[in-house]
Amino acid sequence: MKKILVACLILALGLGLVGCNQKQAAEFPAKTITIGVMPDVESIPFLIAEKNGYFTKQGVAVKIVHFNAAKDRDSALQSGQLDGVITDVLAVVFANEGGINLKICAKNDGNVELMAGKNSGINSITELSGRSIGLSTNTIMEYTADQMLAAGGVKASQVQKVAIPQLPTRLEMLQGGKVEAAILPEPLAGLAVKNGARVLASTDAMGTKAGAIAFTGKSLQESPAEIKAVFRAYNDAVAYLAQEPLTSYVDFIIEAQGFPAEVKDSLQLPKYSQAALPSEAVFNDVVKWLKDKNLIKGSYEYKNLVDDTVLR
Repeated sequence: MKKILVACLILALGLGLVGCNQKQAAEFPAKTITIGVMPDVESIPFLIAEKNGYFTKQGVAVKIVHFNAAKDRDSALQSGQLDGVITDVLAVVFANEGGINLKICAKNDGNVELMAGKNSGINSITELSGRSIGLSTNTIMEYTADQMLAAGGVKASQVQKVAIPQLPTRLEMLQGGKVEAAILPEPLAGLAVKNGARVLASTDAMGTKAGAIAFTGKSLQESPAEIKAVFRAYNDAVAYLAQEPLTSYVDFIIEAQGFPAEVKDSLQLPKYSQAALPSEAVFNDVVKWLKDKNLIKGSYEYKNLVDDTVLR
């Protein structure tokens, strides 16, 4: 009888341990999704999702990694340190051109503005012909500037493009009159306007933003459930941002993103939308622009670089 009792006790303990292990496995996901972000407004829903516990609520472990330079983010992506990135269509095409299997899963939201300096005397895009524009070459900024110029009846060859990769330097040169116009994203665009710059065109008005939220093909294959949970948490954050006043979280955003303190009074956040696929027309236009400038050799189609499964 004693032996039977001992056996029953051992069995009960074993079942209890199995139950605990199963519970731990459910509560603590084995896979952590690592996402690289830049100091921009496009990444804010992910920061809010982390701050407010939405990732945990959706049952996914997420690590947000901050980068100050796109080249550092892209190097981390290339070395396999990241599952996903907040980026743009051009960068995704360049990644695939370089042998990195990266897929666009959704667009991102954030306004980019082409603006004239306070003392430039420029009041419309047509007046940019023969004038200087600060931008970063072969990037989403140059692509966007070209689309805005074309919409205003000015050819890209008619303006003087000045390469200024660093955004704070570009803002400084615009405000100091070293360039007559510049293209800037938020939050620096809002700061420039606050200091007297005039907006000539915006992606919000044109509907041509080529932003992207992308994940590696490897991560999409190995962790589709986790990535779907990431986007559910993203949507939770978007809902929060739609109903909460900016004053509720502006200090957190400025600190987390390393924005200049002076943007607090001029920060303009986009009207964030629930996660959705990017425009096929914009994607095709980006590829054509890259081809026309001989920046890529491969041929890329929307259906091959856009993953439409995780938002279902």
